[in-house]
Amino acid sequence: MVNSVDKINTDLLHSFGDLPPDDYLRTAVPFRFRAFGPATMRDRKLDWTDDAQDFLQSEAINSYAGGRPRRFAPLSTAARVFAERLVDDENLLPVPLGETVTVGCHQIRIVADDDFNGYPAPEGFHRDGFDWVVITCVGQCNVNGGISMVSLPGAEQAGELLVERSMAAGETMVLNDRAVRHYVSPITPKLPGRAHRDVIVLTFDGVRAA
Repeated sequence: MVNSVDKINTDLLHSFGDLPPDDYLRTAVPFRFRAFGPATMRDRKLDWTDDAQDFLQSEAINSYAGGRPRRFAPLSTAARVFAERLVDDENLLPVPLGETVTVGCHQIRIVADDDFNGYPAPEGFHRDGFDWVVITCVGQCNVNGGISMVSLPGAEQAGELLVERSMAAGETMVLNDRAVRHYVSPITPKLPGRAHRDVIVLTFDGVRAA
């Protein structure tokens, strides 16, 4: 875990309230709101791709929504600034200077209320299909559940977990996506009403193996 609380500001917190619904859910009521921005990274600096791009995962990687191109709303400026500050940390990822990698930034709000649960990972334990995945919990309100779990491939079936905890606001988890699988349990309201959990997920592809 990395502490990223110093990189979270009011603009970022407010921007989650402007996210549109994820149009690729299998439920009548949307539980996920989402935006996406692609970039390349070199020398810990992000160069954002302004042209709209589809996000594609195979069905083998994502049994819930894989196998079809998905296009999300453009990433907020506040989320871009957060991502830029996060990757500028030389201790975040083992990416040598001079190496260029492909980055995806996902800004996601999961919601729940008294009538429906919110599902951060409806596909269950999974890989995202990249080299590294970096997950930051930006904030949460009135949440029960939302437990982050990490396991070696197949070990989750025996209950053998490397990580099982609720991430606090400002915590960042760095995962070698080639080596582990991860999951987040559904959220429900702690008190009657509405609950939400806000995260920013960065994916990195093309990172030379250590």
